[in-house]
Amino acid sequence: MKVQERRDLEVLLVLLKEMPLPVKVFIEHKLDDMLSPSSGLEYVRDFRIFFNWITPKLWPQVESTCDLTLEKFNDINQEHVEHFVQHLTSSRNLQYSSMLRKFNSLRSLFGFLHQEFDNSGFPVLRRNVFATFIMERPKNHVEIARQIQNKILHVNEIPSFVKFIQEGVTEQNNVQAQWFHNLNRDRDVSIITLLLESGIIVSDIVNLDLGDIDLKDGYLIVTRQQAKVQMSHRIMFGENAKHYLHEYLKIRTNNYAPQESEQALFLAKPNGETHGKRISKRTIQAMVKKYAVKFGASEVTVRQLTHSFGVQYAGTNNVRNMKQQLAQRNIESLEKYLILSSLID
Repeated sequence: MKVQERRDLEVLLVLLKEMPLPVKVFIEHKLDDMLSPSSGLEYVRDFRIFFNWITPKLWPQVESTCDLTLEKFNDINQEHVEHFVQHLTSSRNLQYSSMLRKFNSLRSLFGFLHQEFDNSGFPVLRRNVFATFIMERPKNHVEIARQIQNKILHVNEIPSFVKFIQEGVTEQNNVQAQWFHNLNRDRDVSIITLLLESGIIVSDIVNLDLGDIDLKDGYLIVTRQQAKVQMSHRIMFGENAKHYLHEYLKIRTNNYAPQESEQALFLAKPNGETHGKRISKRTIQAMVKKYAVKFGASEVTVRQLTHSFGVQYAGTNNVRNMKQQLAQRNIESLEKYLILSSLID
């Protein structure tokens, strides 16, 4: 189990304590069926949104979500599902893809509970109310591509963004914040450039060990769970990423004072800590958002940096190369890059 998965498993076990018993049974079943802890954590976060919303409306006498029984789930009807979808649309300001994922998480949960049987041979859940409410993915791939068009960094913006992180960030009247920026600047530029020149995702960055990087030949090894199997992928990165990685490695020990046993490539040293430790997903996400906002590109996130690479790569490579570089198994996940690349051209 990779580092990020271990971290996600720890958070998952904590959040499960807040969940009803049927949810715990579902997640345990999924984990036994080789679901990754990271995916399990996303499930539970989606469930928490739903139960925090519906519990005070439907069962105001219930003090805690974890006290909900399976029998109470039979109180949920089609109207509740429709109102929840409206809640996701209006109150949480979610993109359609995020809303669809949450909806499908609940469909899976209720489908599993409906198919389980008790000793008398009857379903323990009388109906799966989510099964009759259909949300389909948009079929228009051009529309999907346009949704990310204004959120990515375009090729002419990337050098300015990187230069801004190196030279343009100032923390006015905040000496401590400026000190932290100076401490982490080489690391941050290295992470952002690697995202922009390889197409890897944030969990890959967290999981990288020193032995996973080959600076001479310009590639790294990432391991991902695909179809219940852990698979390793060799992913190339560009010359700028190679340069900034080299610069970061020169200051890694002095800036972060890691213990000799620490093999993590990217480190963070919180205020007051003696030794740097493996950087977290949240630290990377917050770091990218901070720079993006200061740069004037508030829509840019870690995922948008990966999208930025995908669009550029699609302009000069075929589908086979894209599947290998982005460690994707099917063309559907790449189609937005192919379309957006042609739109930009």
